[in-house]
Amino acid sequence: IKTSPVPFFIKPITSRVGDKILTSFVEPNCVTHFSFLESQLQTSGGQYLCGKHLTGADILLSFPLIAGKGSAFTKEKYPGVWAYTERLEKEKGYEKAVEKIVEIEGKFEASLAR
Repeated sequence: IKTSPVPFFIKPITSRVGDKILTSFVEPNCVTHFSFLESQLQTSGGQYLCGKHLTGADILLSFPLIAGKGSAFTKEKYPGVWAYTERLEKEKGYEKAVEKIVEIEGKFEASLAR
């Protein structure tokens, strides 16, 4: 809503609405979820969410977490989640998928932007 094309006289209204949504909903939920992931990784008994082995849960979370590195969360605030994404990026299957995307598209960038 903040970056949507709108008439210039409406832009301040949409910017305020977007800011309110971010501060009231998105940011508090991010803190809740990243804190949960951080604690889950500390107590899982391994390098992954459910223990020592890669599971479907890890695969499902891999793209949004990798794409959100640096913008949705930082290494300083969530070091366990950051290290987890580093491990996921080193998985052979992930590396192979990235290579295939580069082969087809010419480049790869994990991004949540449209």
